[in-house]
Amino acid sequence: MRFIHFADTHLGYSDYSKVDPRTGVNRREQDFYDAWWRVIDAIVAEKPDFVLHAGDLFQSSRPNNRAIAVALEGLAKIADANIPFVVVAGNHSMPRIRALGNIFEAIAVLPNVRACYQGRYEKFILPHPVSGKSCAIHCLPHCSLTTELEKAYAELHIDSAAAWNILVAHGGWRSVKGENGLDTRMGEFNEQFLEDPETRLGLRFDYIALGHYHRYLGMNDHTFYSGSTERTSFNEAGYTSGYIRGDLERCTWEYVTIPSRPMLRLQPLDCFGKSPSEIMRELEQRAGAEIHEALISIELQNLSRDTYLQLDLSAMDELFAAAFHFERQLHMISVSSKGSRDEPQVAAEIGHIGSLRDEFSRYLAANGDGALPREELEKEGLRYLLEAEREEIGE
Repeated sequence: MRFIHFADTHLGYSDYSKVDPRTGVNRREQDFYDAWWRVIDAIVAEKPDFVLHAGDLFQSSRPNNRAIAVALEGLAKIADANIPFVVVAGNHSMPRIRALGNIFEAIAVLPNVRACYQGRYEKFILPHPVSGKSCAIHCLPHCSLTTELEKAYAELHIDSAAAWNILVAHGGWRSVKGENGLDTRMGEFNEQFLEDPETRLGLRFDYIALGHYHRYLGMNDHTFYSGSTERTSFNEAGYTSGYIRGDLERCTWEYVTIPSRPMLRLQPLDCFGKSPSEIMRELEQRAGAEIHEALISIELQNLSRDTYLQLDLSAMDELFAAAFHFERQLHMISVSSKGSRDEPQVAAEIGHIGSLRDEFSRYLAANGDGALPREELEKEGLRYLLEAEREEIGE
């Protein structure tokens, strides 16, 4: 039996307030729909015996109407191809208040969909249409309570009547025996931590399909994260996007990449001792052709306040104008009177326009040619600004 395993499609995700003028859809949201359709088209073309989705189908438990429509249209194409679709709910898909209902209640009524979303273990039997052999799909969805997860583990078993047994689960993975140092947690407050049931319970599955970690990763020779179909943060810069093509009879698992919007975390720039013009020249060297329509992040390290105030942030943005999104992280340090760097301050992300006081200081730094007493002007100007701020808040 052949299958496709994918996960973390996060339909409905949006960011950066860039809208396609033709469709009115957030462009980053559209990226996630495009990735979904790449996998759906691959499923219809390859015609596997079934499909596994290992969680976080949607970005939220209350997806917008467009995300629901895209999901249903894709599932309808899979149904038209007569391919069973098994999905478990991930932490993004589980509502905090169950009384409000769950989007999977609507999806589960589709004839080809088997959805596991009620915080408990479920098993689905999928027969092969030709050979008659069956595959048991054991599902561990996101469980809101530890007691629910423990109960689900207690019910896990190998179905001896089935030719193959697969486990589908969503969460950070820990192998009791494995000391490989891999950490598959995503740092989300409600993420689920999974203990390897093969070691804990003495079971052996033919394949374990995992979701939650946004990078393709093999935990052992038959346990895999498929990764996400698009990236949700710069922590995932450098990750590929794709799905896994599996064959149970041959025991082969192949990772297939799909195109996604480039996301690049450029090499950090050490600014200590550099003038604003030197910093800009080095940034210009980093702004190559690969930034076109890409998500770009760069870290400016060891930046003194005086140098920061003299930087032309508009010109910096212009260097990366070809990027879809440019994000800079400016890490400030203080410098002693002897010119040595003191302990770095807490890293801060500084946007295009700073506070009014910072912008006033920046103006003086950029326009003072030494003819005016800058320190006195800055001190007096900041005093007036502080008085104005106090008047604004009614102090």
